[in-house]
Amino acid sequence: MTVQPVSQSIQEKIHAIVADVLEADPGELNDETSFTDDLDADSLLVIEIFSRFERDLGIKIPQEDLTELDDLPAAYALVGRHLVAEDVRA
Repeated sequence: MTVQPVSQSIQEKIHAIVADVLEADPGELNDETSFTDDLDADSLLVIEIFSRFERDLGIKIPQEDLTELDDLPAAYALVGRHLVAEDVRA
């Protein structure tokens, strides 16, 4: 599946979702921050992030892709692969 580059506005939504679910300060969450190693995200929190991406961004992500979700660049790539609606990329 082709990875669609995600816009700055989608990156900001992804960042906000991750910060909210992990109860992290958005200013301290960056591309190098590991959700599991640095923010102690367990599998339930990763599933919650995954679910929020689907609900808030209007995308469907196969569950086998859950293992890829550990930092913002991986989240951007994951969402980019599963964008289906043109208006989501805007």
